[in-house]
Amino acid sequence: MKLSLRLAGLFAAGMFFATAFLPSAKATIDASLQMQLGNPSGAIADTNNHDHYLIQRTVEAIDYSDRLGEPVWASWNLTTGDVGSAPRSTSYYQDTNLPPNFTNRLVTADYNGVGNIDFNRGHLCPSEDRTDNTNDNKLVFFMSNIMPQSGPNNQGVWNNFEGYCRSLTNIYELLIICGPSGFGTNTIPSGKAYIASNVWKVVVCIPAGNGTNLSRITATNRVIAISIPNVTNGLSSDWHTYVCSPQKIEQDTGFTFFTALPADVAATLRVKVDGAPSFSMPAFTNNQFRFTVNGWAGTNYVVQATTNLTANNWISLTTNAAPFPFIQSNANSFGQRFYRAKIQ
Repeated sequence: MKLSLRLAGLFAAGMFFATAFLPSAKATIDASLQMQLGNPSGAIADTNNHDHYLIQRTVEAIDYSDRLGEPVWASWNLTTGDVGSAPRSTSYYQDTNLPPNFTNRLVTADYNGVGNIDFNRGHLCPSEDRTDNTNDNKLVFFMSNIMPQSGPNNQGVWNNFEGYCRSLTNIYELLIICGPSGFGTNTIPSGKAYIASNVWKVVVCIPAGNGTNLSRITATNRVIAISIPNVTNGLSSDWHTYVCSPQKIEQDTGFTFFTALPADVAATLRVKVDGAPSFSMPAFTNNQFRFTVNGWAGTNYVVQATTNLTANNWISLTTNAAPFPFIQSNANSFGQRFYRAKIQ
């Protein structure tokens, strides 16, 4: 699957973006830190709410669906101090803290047979994000943190993205939310949990600094959103393939992200697509038009041009790995020309 078209900029007027990288801050794992971006589904801790039951733990916050037998989202804060050397739990645990009137208080045996259909017990908040101590690691092995996830997804591209997020803690503190989307009638063999068509994740990167996390979230923060088909074949191992906007995931889930942020900041973050190419400020000298194409380092972008925006007749001019300089010679021969870049 290829990424859809991402407009980086159109010249006549140029655009450029700058990001500063600062050392990351550490945070203590605490329940108050795990839902800082807001409550996207309006989940509440009401025992009669079988669709959106709110669980708040030290390690994560969860919206659990008794009807589906799994969470519809989990959110957590991730810093470099949260990743340690505690061993991975060898067991999964029934969540006996779920209301007694809930029918889907799953045990690990409810997932028996999923290997036959190439599915796994898929963590929302992953084990390696909570290796600061043994107790925190065990908490993410509650079955209320588990969704049916295809093996190639869970062990491949999803795992690769989890590792990439942990690598970012050397620079950022991360606020993460993820979950399944697109439910039909498919279930795991026991019938206790529904299989979603996609699994998704939204990550907000926060540079270190003074004040609360929310005070350091602006419209310039990096946001990474992905939605990956929950299928057993045909998947790429490269998470970049599945990048989208948080708004796309909102449309798929009915959720509203970033409810704890100012409305203008939330609106900007909602439509961001990570890796969308951007142009440096253009220069025109000696009959040459120059700018630099920025994007994911090492990823190929194609520069295209047109003289008529309404005709949708874009001509591919050059392809290269970002960042790279683009030079248009004989620029005086064009009365007016517009440029864009997209992932190749």
